[in-house]
Amino acid sequence: MIKNIAVIFDMDGVLVDNSVYHQRAFKEYFDRIGGREFTPDMFGRSNEDILKLMFPGISGEKIEEYTEGKEAYYRKIFKPHMQPLKGLLDLLKTFKANNIKMAVGSSAPTVNVDFVLDGLDIRHYFDQVVDSSGVAKAKPAPDIYLKAAKLLGVEPVNCVVFEDAIAGIEAARQAGMKVVSVATTLSFDDLACTDDQIHDFSLVDIDFIYKLFVN
Repeated sequence: MIKNIAVIFDMDGVLVDNSVYHQRAFKEYFDRIGGREFTPDMFGRSNEDILKLMFPGISGEKIEEYTEGKEAYYRKIFKPHMQPLKGLLDLLKTFKANNIKMAVGSSAPTVNVDFVLDGLDIRHYFDQVVDSSGVAKAKPAPDIYLKAAKLLGVEPVNCVVFEDAIAGIEAARQAGMKVVSVATTLSFDDLACTDDQIHDFSLVDIDFIYKLFVN
């Protein structure tokens, strides 16, 4: 049995089921501006990458302006509804009690990561937090997950990633990690390329994690 393993959680759609609020924020904030419509394939990418898809040729100044405006609006509409995904808190307590290293690896901006981790009071469970500000390339590049593994002191091959988005799944795969998809944003059919699929964390335990490494 592998002893030195780590679990890395994406944030949006994994720690919290917030995809509908991001979709709403993109639609309502950008309806007055125009640009390409936000689509599910954009989930998991950085705001910079998304905005370049929505507004080809967009300037760096506009990316910063639009990002700040959209994310502030998202936090406003999501805050009254924010709660951990079912089973998450019990799972974090179990992992912590059994000395399983944990990290958050998110393409979200730092302010959003702080908003969720501190809003749910779960930051203390995680040994490391890596967001888009800490790497050169966001998902689907593997940088975020590779940095998280390095900071945790665990080989990528011994890491399990919980992800909800195709871009994040690709990032974890490129990093050489096990991937469990969380079907908050996409269906099980869309996520069939992963090592396992779950609706939430209610049925996840330590044995679930170790079984991923059996052949």
